[in-house]
Amino acid sequence: MSRAKALFRALLPAFLFQRIRAERSRRLQLRLFQREGLLDAAARYIERNGLAVRHGPFAGTIYPREAALSRHSIPKLLGTYEQELHGILDEIAQRKYDLVVDIGSAEGYYAVGLARLLRTRVLAYDPEPAERALCAKAARLNGVETLVELQDLFHASDIQQFSHLRVLCICDCEGFEAEIFTAETVGDAVRWDLLIELHGSAEAKLMNLPWPHKTRAIATTRRAGDYPELQGLGEPGKLLSEYRGSQSWLWCDGEK
Repeated sequence: MSRAKALFRALLPAFLFQRIRAERSRRLQLRLFQREGLLDAAARYIERNGLAVRHGPFAGTIYPREAALSRHSIPKLLGTYEQELHGILDEIAQRKYDLVVDIGSAEGYYAVGLARLLRTRVLAYDPEPAERALCAKAARLNGVETLVELQDLFHASDIQQFSHLRVLCICDCEGFEAEIFTAETVGDAVRWDLLIELHGSAEAKLMNLPWPHKTRAIATTRRAGDYPELQGLGEPGKLLSEYRGSQSWLWCDGEK
């Protein structure tokens, strides 16, 4: 982190810093997707295939139109999004949880998908109001509005609040994961299953923590597949790409 960024962060409340960072990241992504023609491709995909997820663990989940048209939504609508995690999600579907904690829930792909899959209460944390509004709409569209509860910012101290519960935690918070999960907090998550997207320097930090779990790193793979839904929309590799570069996840299995 640059000195200027570190100072800026130190002067702002955590929730405000996270909100500004989330909104900036969203704007940068939007410009990239517009430049690559992916927003237009998403509109044509929706016209042909509709707004229900077609394949994968969350097949049948209905996506809000506003969400689908404001991002590179084809991988999510097709059901190939983060396909590296589908095997883990199949395991998760066979387990029982008291609570799902989704840190960085954005428009609700995981929050709503897991509420449908597990029929379990979901706390969906995101600092960006527009994304929380989309998540709420997705929950209503899918009939799980009583299960999905919208929250703002998740703090490291919140782990202890739920330490007595069997929790599934999904985390994608753009590097903030290294401030939530530390040597001082991971012991309180001993009853949790955690699936954490790792960003930058957070990867080494989290991989080296004293997790009281069985842990496994999951790396990205190249997207491939012959999907009739994509015919005529563009080059399949481009449409299936998630534009994440080198990326990994950490799976912490509380059942061991």
